[in-house]
Amino acid sequence: MIKVLSVFLPILVFTSCNSGKESQKMDQEEDLHDVQAPVIQDRQAPSFEALVEQYEDPGRVDWQNPDLVIDKLGNLNEKVIADIGAGSGYFTFRLINQAEKVLAIDIEEQFLEFIEERKSGLNDEIARKVETRLVPPNDPSLEEEEVDIALLVNTYLNIEERTDYLTKLRRGLKKDGKVVIVDFKTGDIPTGPPDVLKVTTTDAESELKQAGFEQISVDTVSLTYQYIIIAQ
Repeated sequence: MIKVLSVFLPILVFTSCNSGKESQKMDQEEDLHDVQAPVIQDRQAPSFEALVEQYEDPGRVDWQNPDLVIDKLGNLNEKVIADIGAGSGYFTFRLINQAEKVLAIDIEEQFLEFIEERKSGLNDEIARKVETRLVPPNDPSLEEEEVDIALLVNTYLNIEERTDYLTKLRRGLKKDGKVVIVDFKTGDIPTGPPDVLKVTTTDAESELKQAGFEQISVDTVSLTYQYIIIAQ
């Protein structure tokens, strides 16, 4: 099952040092990311509004690079995409200009209500492309061969019984459909959750194979702090 479909936002932790060179590097990293939000675990925050603010923090663009992630999905014309763990709709609303339809899937109704509210500010043609869907923690609840792409950003590490979940997800993919997983690399990086909570690329690849995916590519280069896995 999924503990929570969430976006882990970065915490920048830098040790103090006397070296001017290290201090300069620290300043550059802080300037680059400009994100001071804490790591989010189990979506705990002082309020829902504060959590949304963290999800939508402008500094997220620097380390998440959503445009690059979307480019990796390929041609989205006439494609149906499942944004699993949609949260505030960070990727959902970036996808709708290209895709035929985006299913914003989450286990928390409050996030889906927030997305519906955001939809109300769009023109009808664009708003119709977004469908919100409340799902149980252990099932993406896709119809058979419903989507072309299933996108899981900062979500895979929160799924329990991942092989079973991926098996259900695979049934929801159209012929030649694919699942795209974007999550945090292990190691000393200034963003993301502790290593103990992360899923390694080796484990993710193994779980995908167990779920029946045969063509799997692992990209650890395109994003500084995250990997991108594409499986069919």
